[in-house]
Amino acid sequence: MNKLKENVGKLLEKIKSLSKGKKIAFGTLALGILIVLIYLIIHFNKTNYAVLFRDMDPNDAQTALAKLNEKKIQYKIENNTIKVPEEKAAELRMEIAPVLTNGAKGYEILDEGSKWGMTDKEMDTKYQIALQGELQKTIETFPEVEKADVKLVMNKESDFFKKEDPAQASVTLHFKNGQKVNKEQIKAIVSLIGGSVKNLPKENVKVIGVVNGTTSVLSEDLFDDEKNTLGTATDKQRDYEKNLEKEYEKKILALLSQKYGAGVQATVDVQAEFDASEKTSTTWDKTPVVRSEKNVKDTNTNTATKPSGSPVDNNMSNTYGSNGGNSNSSHEESTKNYEIGKVEEKVVAAPGKIKKVSASIIVNESSLSDDAKTKIQNTVSAAIGYDQNRGDIISVEGMKFAGVDDPEKEAEKKAQEEAAQKKMLMYKYIGAGVAALIALIAVLIFVRKSRKKRNEEDETQGIDFLVGENVTPKEPLKPIEFDDENEKTHLEKEIKKYASNKPEQVAEIIKAWMAEDER
Repeated sequence: MNKLKENVGKLLEKIKSLSKGKKIAFGTLALGILIVLIYLIIHFNKTNYAVLFRDMDPNDAQTALAKLNEKKIQYKIENNTIKVPEEKAAELRMEIAPVLTNGAKGYEILDEGSKWGMTDKEMDTKYQIALQGELQKTIETFPEVEKADVKLVMNKESDFFKKEDPAQASVTLHFKNGQKVNKEQIKAIVSLIGGSVKNLPKENVKVIGVVNGTTSVLSEDLFDDEKNTLGTATDKQRDYEKNLEKEYEKKILALLSQKYGAGVQATVDVQAEFDASEKTSTTWDKTPVVRSEKNVKDTNTNTATKPSGSPVDNNMSNTYGSNGGNSNSSHEESTKNYEIGKVEEKVVAAPGKIKKVSASIIVNESSLSDDAKTKIQNTVSAAIGYDQNRGDIISVEGMKFAGVDDPEKEAEKKAQEEAAQKKMLMYKYIGAGVAALIALIAVLIFVRKSRKKRNEEDETQGIDFLVGENVTPKEPLKPIEFDDENEKTHLEKEIKKYASNKPEQVAEIIKAWMAEDER
């Protein structure tokens, strides 16, 4: 213990023997080390908290806090968020999550309590609450939905009347960070609720969305497109034609604006064929093809007979000849069946085929030469796929636009405006630079004056401490006149006088002494 005190005393003595500059440096270093040590102690002893659950239903939050208190786990609640020590967050989340109902109880509510003595109405109400909870849980699985609230009005059955009142349902959706569900997702929610509740038409399901505090009915006119199928088809056909028209106009303007700039306007009208048609064509071959061929050849040989007398009447001419000579006969027959070849072709025209295209081009010029019109027509023909057989029309005219300047003048005016803007911007930059330079000079002057004033104060204080020491100025001093005053007092006055007359030289002397002291 005594040795420790002795070492501390020696350290303090060494510190006291240091110069003023070294004392300041040593104190700053010691203070920095102390601050770093304090920070490290706080940092390593600090408990890091991680999010366990956030934006919970009050009932679920109460359940989670009860579990944490039961396990004696430290926790913090900040902005509807429960935080626990970081190393225990994952384990606690897996342990507590299964017992949370997210604000809604499903079919598990049917197992709560005893069913003995429960009336049918109470049982129906309990089933309705359970069904609402199950639907809510399912809808909340949508990534865009933060919270859902489902309300059901069940259909009423009667033992006396066969007619039943249809059920009704409403669901309120609270979205995450301003997100929304699309039309198909809304239809899916309506189908989910309609399929879960008996006698619930889809028209009786209302879906309400809440985005940033703004409420809107999302299911309004949801199924109107199914009712207006014919009208929707017609609208789609017209939209198809409009899209083609815009595409052609965009192509034409992109090509002609290279020469005429903004001084050109294009209007295109497209007529499309939406009726599906089928065309069958048959082509016959000019050269027939032998389908079958039959050749028959017969050869006969006949023997001649001599005439013989008749025993009855020799005057009769009908007699039979006897073999008096031979004769040969032949017969040939050839039959060919021909077939004419044919090619049948069926062409099915898909709906949407372009029937006719009409394009009207107006150029901002009082008149156009025939050569210019021809060039424009050729350009437009290539852009729209001109087909004379369809009856396509291209009209090119030149006329001055009302309130529109000549393209060249307009381009020149635009260039002048851009140059003026660049010039103004350059002036702003120059002004900002000058202002910054002036501010910098002012700061430098202020710092220099402050430093000079501080040096003068330090020099005066240093001179007070230098009284009695040998002073060796760089320049020779004037001879000191000693009067009746003692030598020390007179020397002090002369030194102060010299310091006031030549402060810069005195400052150099003091700096030299301080440098020697630090060595």
